Amino acid sequence: MNRKLSLLHITMIFLVLTFCQGQKNQRRSQTNDAASYAQNTLKRIKEVESKLTSPVMIEGAEQVFHSLAEQMAWYKVPGVSIAVINNGKIEWAKGYGLRVAGMDLPVDVNTLFQAASISKSISAMGVLHWVQKGALDLDTNINDFLESWKIPENEYTRKQPVTARYLLCHGAGISGHSLGTYSKGDEIPTVLQLLEGKPPSKVGPVRVVSEPQTEFKYSGAGYLILLQAMIDTIGKPFPVIMDKALLSPIGMNRSGYFQPLEYDSAENVAAGHDGMGSVFEGYWQTMANLSGGGLWTTPSELCLFAIEVQKGLRGESSIISQELAEEMLTDHMGSYGLGLMLQGEGEDLAFGHGGGNRGYQNFLFAFARRGQGVAVMTNAQNGLYLYEEILRSAAIVYDWPLLKPSVVSPVKLPMETLKNYTGRFVFNNELGTEVIIEDNHLKMVGDDGRLFLWYPDSDNHFIDTITGWELEFIFDDENEVSEAVISMAGDAVVIRGEKVNIGL
Repeated sequence: MNRKLSLLHITMIFLVLTFCQGQKNQRRSQTNDAASYAQNTLKRIKEVESKLTSPVMIEGAEQVFHSLAEQMAWYKVPGVSIAVINNGKIEWAKGYGLRVAGMDLPVDVNTLFQAASISKSISAMGVLHWVQKGALDLDTNINDFLESWKIPENEYTRKQPVTARYLLCHGAGISGHSLGTYSKGDEIPTVLQLLEGKPPSKVGPVRVVSEPQTEFKYSGAGYLILLQAMIDTIGKPFPVIMDKALLSPIGMNRSGYFQPLEYDSAENVAAGHDGMGSVFEGYWQTMANLSGGGLWTTPSELCLFAIEVQKGLRGESSIISQELAEEMLTDHMGSYGLGLMLQGEGEDLAFGHGGGNRGYQNFLFAFARRGQGVAVMTNAQNGLYLYEEILRSAAIVYDWPLLKPSVVSPVKLPMETLKNYTGRFVFNNELGTEVIIEDNHLKMVGDDGRLFLWYPDSDNHFIDTITGWELEFIFDDENEVSEAVISMAGDAVVIRGEKVNIGL
């Protein structure tokens, strides 16, 4: 009996020791895994900071990369903040530079920026939350939910009603791309004054100007109508409605529709800067259209929003149902879902939104099903060019199927053809540039120091490997080059340069 007890005791002791050793090994393994993950994350951060590049790679040529610090200085962007989603969570976030140029006020992960039009995406989820609650409906005439003001009936509304669905996807035919901004000291119009175009509103009344549900027509005013519908049905101020519906529940505790926001250097808020990196007088402007552009937030909290969209698609969101998340990510009109721009498809479906107010340029991008994404916020006019490079860098480092640089195969033009394109050009009657030949391509140097490397992809069409912009030369009646036309962001922005030394 004693022998049996001894064996039992020995067995129990052995099992306990084995279990404890297993627990110890598991903890050691978890610690090692965590340390390895942290090291890999630090490595990825440094890579993102060092692989900023142009949208175009020349086939066979070595890709040129720049550091974030270099490009911030080049584009004259005082401050930038970045947050990256990986494996369904925020993997890292970091601030760079200054909140106000010339002042010792560093940007950190909690620094607030104006979200501008990214506000529409957050507002859209707020609308969908109240649709889920039954306060609103996507496909009922929005006038049924408006009390303080209603969309005036006209020939277009008699054909098709304006609904929340088409207001969200910019397909309601509403006027008012933007409803204006207001400087410090300006009187700020109320929502009703904006809707009716009455002073101090700077724009005309909000009206239906084309048949709803027929064409994409970007309209910040459409989101103002949704704002008024929420106020009328829920009976609370819009900032309170959004905080209750979305911001607080998902942890966007720094974010809010703070308009107007007074400057205080003690507050952690980034001021807006012009194209030369100088702070704007008054630091920022007030956005009277809260739902369309009035959000103050951080990249980390924009990522929390993106993660909530991803969770919604899996049926795991407490804010919107899986069905509404799918509606949000369905192309309704012009590659636009409900409050979100869309690209890709299937497992590579991605969503996001850009936002630009005076002095702020930002972008949110995320994959719907891959648990990845990035948010970048900047405090300068040229931040657009910077965030595009940061997005490409993140795509390279994390090996995303979208946003990576495209590869162009240049053609080789005869030297005599290239010589036709050389000389001095003046763009917009003010910016002088010199075009010379370098190897088998053109090099353009601006009087302001800007450099462009134009590679030909046809006899008369060139692509810049620094910006991805396109260049085309125009000939006069005597078949001499008279103009150079640069297209940026597709054909969204076009500048023309006159050749000033024809015949010399």
